[in-house]
Amino acid sequence: MESSTDFVGVDLGTSSVKVAAFDLRGNVRATSTRRYPIELGESGMAEQDPEKWWKAVSEGLRDVFSSGTTLNVRGIGFTGQWGGTVPVDAEGNPLHKAIIWLDTRGRDVIHRLTAGFPSISGYRVDKLYSWLTKTGGAPTHSGKDSLAHILYLKQNFPDLYRGTHKFLEPKDYIVMKMTGAFVGSWDNTVTLWATDNRDPYHVKYDDGLLKLAGLDREKLPDLVAPTEVVGSATGRASGDTGVPEGTKVISGCGDNQCSPVGVGCADDYLPLLYIGTSSWITAHVPFKKTDIFHNTATLPSAIPGRYFVIATQENAGNAFEFMGTILNFPSQNKYKEMDLMASSSPRCAKKLLFLPWLYGERTPIEDPYARGGLFNLSLEHDRNDVVRAVMEGVAYNTRWLLGVVENLMGARGKARSEGIVMSGGGALSSLWPQIFSDVLERELTVIDDPIYSTAKGAAMLAALGTKNLTLEQLRAMKPVGRVLRPQKEGVEAYREGYHQFLQYYKNNKRSLKEYNRGRQ
Repeated sequence: MESSTDFVGVDLGTSSVKVAAFDLRGNVRATSTRRYPIELGESGMAEQDPEKWWKAVSEGLRDVFSSGTTLNVRGIGFTGQWGGTVPVDAEGNPLHKAIIWLDTRGRDVIHRLTAGFPSISGYRVDKLYSWLTKTGGAPTHSGKDSLAHILYLKQNFPDLYRGTHKFLEPKDYIVMKMTGAFVGSWDNTVTLWATDNRDPYHVKYDDGLLKLAGLDREKLPDLVAPTEVVGSATGRASGDTGVPEGTKVISGCGDNQCSPVGVGCADDYLPLLYIGTSSWITAHVPFKKTDIFHNTATLPSAIPGRYFVIATQENAGNAFEFMGTILNFPSQNKYKEMDLMASSSPRCAKKLLFLPWLYGERTPIEDPYARGGLFNLSLEHDRNDVVRAVMEGVAYNTRWLLGVVENLMGARGKARSEGIVMSGGGALSSLWPQIFSDVLERELTVIDDPIYSTAKGAAMLAALGTKNLTLEQLRAMKPVGRVLRPQKEGVEAYREGYHQFLQYYKNNKRSLKEYNRGRQ
């Protein structure tokens, strides 16, 4: 019997790493999930230990390769959280904990970098023109970009900065551990705001932008395409992970970029709603465009010659996780129990509104001072209502975001998405997808195996990069899953809730800034 040709995808998420093997048809062969903590602190600190990442990745790969399934692995692809920074020495040892995408400590240096007269939305006009023209975006004022992290270290830890050999993105740190190669996929490095992205086939560092940002080129990794084979698993990595020495390693890409590939949205204008720790709406498009007023843009994608819509909201599954902790649910079967509780509450949770901005917001508004809460709480509410309100609050914020995304794509006559694909851990819920369908007023295809869809994207890119799969074959893969349609009663009920949700932010954003300014 002929053995299958398999590829492994590794998804280094914010709270866990998901490792999975797939055959060339995208069928799951073996899986593993390993968790690790986030360290949050004062002044907007958000860090993780890179060595704990590697331990979790190693254990996950060992799980897959020792699962009992006979695998014929031809390549490994990587994906995961991005917009983070790991400073390493020449041997690849971390010199500081990883500063991840949630960290806002670099906001002050970014404000100084972007300020000046005359300005638009806090950006000096000539600087903004340079960034928008070449990159398609600009440094976010929240300080959550990798540029902000590096400049924060340069300003506050000058000895560490001088001793750093390379600043690596989280996924690129794991690739380095596997191969010894200090490289960065060009889709990941865009949040340095120092690359010329006008040709999606050939993204490169720009000397003028490097000088503008105050970055030293020699401390940055060489750029590679997401589908490029950057090396092979070393003997040391093989000993840690159980991956056969010499297995080809593909650079891979960020999770936003990989997720549509994994669900069958590799072609243009096919939107994906991903609900993980954070969430995003994305789609591939053939053009570069920026909406600076809503912190949304199209940037180079993992698909050769294409851009993807970058529109991420900070809090989704983590809001659900947070509420489970607050309500003291036991860890075992927590989500199933919360699902049942939410189902016991009526639509709109007796007019209780949850505000999901637990650590500020990135899109559709960039506001590091926004904070979450329960609005319109009364004695008639119970725990069932609170859990349902969390689901609905995340969905309201997603509807706000969807309008921004559709307007961005609308420049080419694709203003409204009739159908949306849904993936990520939130898609496992028996209730949440229907809430999203009703709130968004869109048909949803909830894909099978949603937990490992982003890892699947990395695996399929590995197949593409090793020339075991063609781009045409990749684009021909379509979403597979159950279809949900908006229910009339839900659509009507949620329109009022959504209106109140927007009004709350409009009425309170100034107060939130004044009250939280000292905590950032």
